[in-house]
Amino acid sequence: MYCPRVSVIKGRGRSYRGDHAVQVLVTGGAGFIGTHLAERLIENGNVVRILDDLSGGALVGISRLLRTGAAEFIRGDVRDIGRVLEATKGCETVYHLAAQSSVPRSTENPALDLEVNAVGTNNVLMAAKECGAKVVFASSSVVYGIPRRTPTPETEPLVPHSFYGASKAAAEDYCRLYSELFGVPTVILRLFNIYGPGTNKGLIFDLYRKLLRDPRRLEILGTGEQKKDYLYIDDAIEAFMIASERSKFRGDAYNIGLGESYTVLQIAEMIFDALGLEGVEVKPRGGTSWPGDVELTEPDVSKAEIELGWKAKVGIRDGIRRTLEAFEKELGSLPYKRPPELTK
Repeated sequence: MYCPRVSVIKGRGRSYRGDHAVQVLVTGGAGFIGTHLAERLIENGNVVRILDDLSGGALVGISRLLRTGAAEFIRGDVRDIGRVLEATKGCETVYHLAAQSSVPRSTENPALDLEVNAVGTNNVLMAAKECGAKVVFASSSVVYGIPRRTPTPETEPLVPHSFYGASKAAAEDYCRLYSELFGVPTVILRLFNIYGPGTNKGLIFDLYRKLLRDPRRLEILGTGEQKKDYLYIDDAIEAFMIASERSKFRGDAYNIGLGESYTVLQIAEMIFDALGLEGVEVKPRGGTSWPGDVELTEPDVSKAEIELGWKAKVGIRDGIRRTLEAFEKELGSLPYKRPPELTK
C-alpha cells in the first residue's frame, strides 16, 4: 500500500507538506515531455506526483526532482485503475501524458495500444471524476490521419491512419464526454512533433545518431519529402501551463505546433549547417517510412493563440541548434566536423 512521503519544500513564498499538498499528477512523468513538465510545475511552486510504469521513461531523468522532495514517484500502469485512483487522490490537476506512443508498435500490437491509450485514459478520467480534478490530456496530431486540407484546423474530421491515431481519437472522445455528461473539466492538446534536449526518439535524434556513426553519409527513411511540423519542447510545456490556467475545460481540443512545416531533407540540411558539416551524402531509402505514417502535417494554430493566448516562440533553426548542443553533451560529438572558422 502506498504511503505518501512527508516533505517540506518552498515555492512562491509558501510551504507545503507532501502528505497534504500534492497538487498535481503527471502520468507518464518520467518520459521526455513529462520530465520537462514536472520540472516546470515544480519551478512554479507546485508539488508534483509522477505516475509512470517506466516502459518508456526512466527514473534517472526525474531523480534530481525526487531528491528535492518537491516530487514523489509512484511506479504504476494507467491500465491499473487502483493504482490510478491512488495516484490521483488529493490532486487538483492531472496532466495525462502516459501513452503507447509508437505508430509502428501500434500496428504490431493494436490491442496493447488500445488498452494503454483508450482504457488508460478512461481510468484517468474516472479517477479525476472521483477526486474532483481537472484533466489536461496530451493527444496527437495523428488523430487527423491524412489531412484533407492544410493548414489543418481543429474542426477537420478525425480519420486516423494508424491504430495509434485511432486510440488517441477514442481517448479524446472520452475526455469530451466526461466533460459533457459528468462535468469533469478536460482540455485536449493535439501535440505535433515535439523535440528538444532529453528526447531519445524522433527525427532529429535519429539523424544525429546516424551522423555519429558516419558524418559523411546519411540514410533517411522514405523519400525525404515527408513534410511535418516540429515544435520545441519549451513551447510545448508552455502550452500545458497556459491551457491549465486559461482553458474553459469543456473538452475542447487545440493544435499545439509551430505552425510551419519542413521536409526531412530540409531538417537534415539545417542539422548539417548547425554542426558545420559539408558534403554529406544523403541517401533516401524511398517508399514509406513505416505503416501508418502520415507524411504531411501542417497545423492551423490560430485557435490556441486566440482562445489561450499561446503561440510558439522558438524557431526551427534555433530549436535545432539548442537540441544538438544538448545531444553533443549527452551522446558525444561527431568524429568529424568542419573547422570552426568555416562555420561562421
